[in-house]
Amino acid sequence: MPDRPLLILPAPGEPERRKNKGGGGGVPHLPNRRRQIERLTPQFTALQRAFASRAARLQAEPGGVPPEDVVVLETVGTVDDFIVAVRSIDGLEWLGEIEEDDLPPDDDFFLTDTAGERRTDKPLRGRMFLVFTNQQPLRQMLALWNTWTRGIALPHGLGRWSQLFSRLRDVRPWGVQDRLLETGVLEDWRERVAHGREVVPCEIELWFRSDPHRRQVARERVRALIQLAQGELVQEAVIEEIGYHAMLARLPIAALQAIVQRGDANDTALVQCEQIQFFRATGQMAGAIPEDERSADALAPQAAEAMGEAVVALFDGLPIQNHALLAGWLRIDDPDNYEADYPAHERRHGTAMASLIVHGDINSNAAPLTRRLYVRPILRPDSRDWRPVRYESVSEHVLVVDLLHRAVRRLFEGEGAEPATAPQIAVVNLSIGILDRPFDAAISPLGKLLDWLSWKYRVLFLVSTGNQQRDIEMPISRANLVALNPEERQNAIVRAIAADARHRRLLSPSEAVNGGCPGPC
Repeated sequence: MPDRPLLILPAPGEPERRKNKGGGGGVPHLPNRRRQIERLTPQFTALQRAFASRAARLQAEPGGVPPEDVVVLETVGTVDDFIVAVRSIDGLEWLGEIEEDDLPPDDDFFLTDTAGERRTDKPLRGRMFLVFTNQQPLRQMLALWNTWTRGIALPHGLGRWSQLFSRLRDVRPWGVQDRLLETGVLEDWRERVAHGREVVPCEIELWFRSDPHRRQVARERVRALIQLAQGELVQEAVIEEIGYHAMLARLPIAALQAIVQRGDANDTALVQCEQIQFFRATGQMAGAIPEDERSADALAPQAAEAMGEAVVALFDGLPIQNHALLAGWLRIDDPDNYEADYPAHERRHGTAMASLIVHGDINSNAAPLTRRLYVRPILRPDSRDWRPVRYESVSEHVLVVDLLHRAVRRLFEGEGAEPATAPQIAVVNLSIGILDRPFDAAISPLGKLLDWLSWKYRVLFLVSTGNQQRDIEMPISRANLVALNPEERQNAIVRAIAADARHRRLLSPSEAVNGGCPGPC
């Protein structure tokens, strides 16, 4: 191999401080104190009632779990160092925040131009602060709200709450909509029902609790509710370094029938469980090579026997090891024995990606790698796919984040009694995507995992794919879109994507199940 680095990167410099995104291109208008009291008092009252209702429901369940709830505090603009204010209230646990870049303006919150005139063409930017609370810190939060409504200065160290109350757009408990929408799970369940499946797998992502005791309480509660629904717990994974706690469960479709058919979650205790952040479909990481995009196989010389150790790893489907373009170049590591049930004619994506890494564009006649390519298959033919050549995807019986964590750790530390399989790896290629986890406002657990693993093992991850497959309706015709200049065209597409995401967030579970129709369609 040439005596040069694989990638030539610029010298690192000082990172630029992130600009405060207080508005979408204007000055945010905020309602006055009296209007905030008028708007938010009913919401705080509803929050109290929801907490009391859930506490009563928990008392009726076996196990005597102390009532807790996740409260969503949505602001316009951000509140600096609000996490410090949260931690100053004993029992209030900070869970994180989510950026919101597409809040629709209304009569209370909107942007103004330099002349002070209202702008209706720009969405607002804000934050959703997520905190875990029980009865005592909830009472303290309400006491702070009542103090603020009377115009009295808040106690020392709690001044950020005053800033939050002035910018607060909404306050509510984290609910069924948050757990089910935008994750692909409702669509997945509906598809399985249509195909007559009696049991469905799903990933249950719990709120990560840093306290091991609280984490154990949450684990046991979710496990009990899975059993109550006649389901089965298949796998559990905790990765403390990235704040990840998830379970893989198999649930009888009868337990989900009310949600799938009517959008009714009132009788499904598991879906209402406060310890759960998201329900997600499984087997969502996939790669596909359409038939019309395949090129004819070309012949290539066999790889030389004396080749260097692999420094690049490919996590993908299983390639055809004896393919004319790949024979001798691959080092296959298949600890899960995917090869036993992976027909050669379905080994498309891994074969294509291995060829691209080894040879580049085969039409360019460039020199191939002089090192082997390490390949760990993490995809396999999708058992649900009815096509003769099925899509390749992560098995629905494993947690994607846990699978990738184990695969990388196997490279550098080994697995069980086995030593590290390829500690010299410098680059890992991931040309696959998860349909239900777009990068939208918050970093996914997979994103956090790759960031942490990259730092821990000093390895570079190349993630090269898109994951948006749904049609997005454009507000203008194709002809008018093409007529725009590139910047205007890009802005129009971004606005359409944001509007589509906002529409999905505002749907009720019933509307989501019915494709956006409020009721049977």
